[in-house]
Amino acid sequence: MAEINYAVGGIFDDIAVTKGTPTIIKDDLGEPFPVHKVDGYNYPQFIRPTIHDYMKDFEVRADDIWFFSYPRSGQHWIWNIVYRLTHDLQEAPKGMEEFCMPDLETQNVIGSVPSPRIIRTHQLPSSIPKTVWDKCKVINLVRHPKDAAYSSYKHHLASIIYGYNGTWEGYLPNWLKGEVAWNDWFKHVQEYKKLAENVDMLFLTYEETKNDTLGTIKKIADYIGVSWSEEDYKKIIDETKIDVMQSRNKEYDAYARDGRGADVMYRKGVVGAWKEHFTVAQNELLIKSTRKE
Repeated sequence: MAEINYAVGGIFDDIAVTKGTPTIIKDDLGEPFPVHKVDGYNYPQFIRPTIHDYMKDFEVRADDIWFFSYPRSGQHWIWNIVYRLTHDLQEAPKGMEEFCMPDLETQNVIGSVPSPRIIRTHQLPSSIPKTVWDKCKVINLVRHPKDAAYSSYKHHLASIIYGYNGTWEGYLPNWLKGEVAWNDWFKHVQEYKKLAENVDMLFLTYEETKNDTLGTIKKIADYIGVSWSEEDYKKIIDETKIDVMQSRNKEYDAYARDGRGADVMYRKGVVGAWKEHFTVAQNELLIKSTRKE
């Protein structure tokens, strides 16, 4: 592993580059939001437009563990928990989460990561190699749509690589329609829920994990076939608390507005923060959209 450089300045600089020519969509107040439209899916402008072709040839290992979630649902947090469970309770090299994401990296890079790899993605099931469902352990993580919506807004606004500079008022209507980078929360949740009817998939919610982190860690450990002591599990909890994880934010400072990496990743990690930001009308709009779905 020593020959792989997971540090800032490698993958992070590459991510920041716009790939190809993006399509410009407008938010509800007319603010431009550049994306790549690939097979009806809106990817950020820094994702390769050939992502779906690339995924067809992705080399899957039987001992891979795959994570699926809509963005801003706790994927980095759970990734770090599973890494410790499968790597002798050790912390992952900083930045390694990005090296294990096929949305961002090439097969050559991901192929250099030692097994067991903890692969994470925000893609829909249709673009995932079919062998994943037969060979690998797969985990789906879902967060309440209101918290996911506002956290997505803060992420898209704070990270300069998305190229978006709109307001919450302009953003939310587009988010509800899936007209933002990473597309539609409702479609993402529904498609993985349907897939889980025929696949051995561990389903987790962000809220469940926050309310009973110890129980969730034990559930994950049982699913992936590892076992550690109660003290080890409690140590993992302490090492992956939000204030500890926030120490990683300095890696994102260079790619954040005003150098605030804390607004890009590992922001607050709380349940129900949407109540501080949604107006009554916005809450009703989301409830109405949920009923339609």
